[in-house]
Amino acid sequence: MDHAFTGIFDPDDGSDRVVGQVLLPSGNDSAHLNYLLLTENAASHGLVHLLEGLIYRAGQWGAKQVVAEIDIDSEHFPLFRQAGFAVLMKERVFRCQKVSNEVVPLRKAWRIWTHEDIHAMRRLYLSVVPALIQPVEPLTRQEMLGLVYVNKVGQLQAYADLVYGPAGAWVLPVVHPQVDVAVSDLLQAMLADLPEVNGRPIYVTARSYQPWIEEAMQQISAEAWPEQACMIRYLTLRQRAEAEFSFSAVENGKPEPTFPVTSIKTNQQE
Repeated sequence: MDHAFTGIFDPDDGSDRVVGQVLLPSGNDSAHLNYLLLTENAASHGLVHLLEGLIYRAGQWGAKQVVAEIDIDSEHFPLFRQAGFAVLMKERVFRCQKVSNEVVPLRKAWRIWTHEDIHAMRRLYLSVVPALIQPVEPLTRQEMLGLVYVNKVGQLQAYADLVYGPAGAWVLPVVHPQVDVAVSDLLQAMLADLPEVNGRPIYVTARSYQPWIEEAMQQISAEAWPEQACMIRYLTLRQRAEAEFSFSAVENGKPEPTFPVTSIKTNQQE
């Protein structure tokens, strides 16, 4: 089940309280800082103490890291660093409205994905999303079925992860850098093909590891929000695990070794 904790730090020096919430979705290794509530009279040390408390609670749940998003030019940015956060990537969010399919160059270019698309989506994901970011940027958040773009020769060259809520629709597109159409046209078609928006605003997130997304969004009718930093506080230490055996078949890119590992270990013990 999901874990959520709302913390309040009430300083004894007369400064205002600081409130925040951390959330760990079910089956996820990454906890997220959901929100912070603080006034101009809140002391900086209060925010740091609150962040440390939220991090501690996430660690009790078994989270491997805590992720937070904050404006680059925010006065609170240095306080996150004091609490042990580091910048993982940058991003820019664009606020858009659904457009008519009649006015976009690519009509009905996107469709709802199926289970048959997952393998191709994963290949695209592994080629576009850096390995360092993959532990906190899943293939999909599995909130709902998203969209895919498949070109005329059957190659899946883009997909869009979707999360809908009462305040709007959140979209994270993953697009191959050598997609065979103009990225701006492709994203306009995506806005037109989004299902069941029902007049809600659409928020498209452009991560820094896909600069072609931000460049394309700036070419279409979209309101750009200030640049944000996606910050991370690691709660575990990574260690290299040495393999007991080396398998040349695996190291050459083949999906499986050519002999059963379990059976060989069993025979050795006998």
